[in-house]
Amino acid sequence: MTQKYHIDCLVDQLLSPTRRYTRFGLGPIEEGQGLTIANNLRRALLDGVPGWGITSASLQGAKHEFMVLEGVRESVLEILLNLREVVLKNEFDVETKTLLGFVNKQGPCLVYAKDLILPKGLTVVDPNQVIASISSDGQLSGEFRIEYGTKFNPKSFSSKTTPFLAIGGSFFPIKRVNYTIQKELNPITGEDNEYVFLELLTDNSIHPRHAILSAVDYLFDLFNPLKGYLV
Repeated sequence: MTQKYHIDCLVDQLLSPTRRYTRFGLGPIEEGQGLTIANNLRRALLDGVPGWGITSASLQGAKHEFMVLEGVRESVLEILLNLREVVLKNEFDVETKTLLGFVNKQGPCLVYAKDLILPKGLTVVDPNQVIASISSDGQLSGEFRIEYGTKFNPKSFSSKTTPFLAIGGSFFPIKRVNYTIQKELNPITGEDNEYVFLELLTDNSIHPRHAILSAVDYLFDLFNPLKGYLV
């Protein structure tokens, strides 16, 4: 018999613009099932929840990542690494999974994440993240590629056929997942029930409850094809 259980948000705390801690309680669960649910949810949250990320950039005057642009304090490599750290979220569903963004700033100034020109529907989670420092005679101009998924696919990128410099990295919005399992006696049935306490640390680009829903969908998609072969 399938036992119904509920999910309650016990703690939801914003630690920084790109760090959000949330603690959920799941239960009551039949004895012995808590570990199965918790372990599978943890793996799905860490591996199966997609996000947006900047995967490559083409900066005016940059032929390779080891050079320094005139009037810009950071090297091209440092700028690329800063772009990789930009956390993006979508305000509504975006059908295209590969998009272009732009940057065009004249010094003297600091270039922040909020200065990036993004496609409609995408926003930065931390608008005050510094991308580069430009002096009075400097300029930072170029475009960058934004992709949706779980990790950068190097097979889809060839530096020989494009002016874009690869950034790589992963887009996982879930940074850490921990869980504990507690037992509690059910006074009606006289049997032990289990409760799973799930702790999530996210980059604040996805609502924690939506992350769990996405992880559950991932597990369904993973196991459902087996039914066709077994029935």
